[in-house]
This record gives sequence, C-alpha cells and structure tokens, in this order.
Amino acid sequence: MARAPRLVAAALLVGGLVTSTAGSALATRGPAQGGGTVDPNAHPGRLKAQITFLKRPAHPWNSRITWVAKRQRADGSWRVLARDSWRAGSGLPGRSTTNPCVKDHGWLPNGRYAVRQYDDYAGNLIHGRVFRLSDKRCANGTLREQLFIHTEAGPGNSQCADRPGDQICRWEFPRINDYTSHGCIKMAPSDLLALTRAYHRFFSPGVRYPTAKVSLLVRQR
Repeated sequence: MARAPRLVAAALLVGGLVTSTAGSALATRGPAQGGGTVDPNAHPGRLKAQITFLKRPAHPWNSRITWVAKRQRADGSWRVLARDSWRAGSGLPGRSTTNPCVKDHGWLPNGRYAVRQYDDYAGNLIHGRVFRLSDKRCANGTLREQLFIHTEAGPGNSQCADRPGDQICRWEFPRINDYTSHGCIKMAPSDLLALTRAYHRFFSPGVRYPTAKVSLLVRQR
C-alpha cells in the first residue's frame, strides 16, 4: 500500500508533462470547457453577423434577405445564434433592372457593404426603419450612393392613408409592386421590423460597426 502515493505522483507528473508539451500547439480542454481543443488564435465569445441579399435575375423583386449571427467557440468554430430569411427586391422595371451600373434604376452591385441601422430615419423620401449602406462602385467605376434597406412608411414607421396611386408612405403590395426600388433593397414593413429586431439582439442603432463584425453581402444566384 505504501507504493500507491508514488504511483499517483508519477501519474500526475507524466500528465503535467503531456499537458505542457501539447500547450505549444492545441491544448486539450477540460470538462468545464466542454471538451474539444483550444485554438490559440480564436477569440471565444467573439460575435459576428451578416445580412445577405441574394439577387435572383429571373425574379428581381422576389429575391431573399438572410440574417445569420454567430459566436466563436474556444476551438475556433462558430456557433449559430440566430438565422432567418425574408423576401426582398431591388431595381426598377425595365431593361436595366439587373444592371448594377445604372444609377437610380439597376439593382445593387455585388460585394460587401458596411451598415448603420436607424429606427426612424428622416429622409426626403425614405422614413422609418432603415439600414443605411456604404457607397459602392460597380464594375465600370460608377459610384452607387444613397443606398438603403428600407420599406415604404411615413415618419415614426406609420402607414399613411390609402389613396389612389402609389403612395411612398404606404405598403400597398400586392395591388402595387412595392418591392421595386431605385436601386435600394425593399422589404415589407413586417419583415423589416423582424430583421431590425434580430439586429437589435446584438447591435445598437446609429452605430456603424466594422464589416468584420456585421455587414451586408450582396451576391447573385
């Protein structure tokens, strides 16, 4: 029985040497860390999110907005915290709908955009909830400016009275195709509210975060 403590001590010593050697690469996580390995380049708890606008050439006004938020684990992998998608549209009817180099008419150029979210934007034509996007040059160098993810609403996210014709302060789809836009991204009011609420779970309004933290990615199917 007297030899048992020596065996335990030897086992602990060997275990310590193994742990020290592995520490130079990837260390084994203890039970409290949930198992797996630790990536020394990871930032556990780091948050990133992305809005993606997937353009559909055959159906520009029945394209998709998706939202994904993730948090990094100690082993470097990412855990999905939230995921959702909604209908969206971009561009005006006509031959230039899918030409991103036609200002105020074609849909958005592909690429990554910085975003700044507002709960009640007070523009000349655009009001209510919006995501203001950074400017973007298309392939021929044309600069696209004044870009938003928005809906049709009045100040305070109100819906104005229903009158004849297309009211920019009222969502009238399907009687009128309100998913068309002068190059911005348009969503139904309830869908934009859902996206805004998803965004507010992790980010604050009025702040332009680095694109490595949250951004809009525009791409074509």
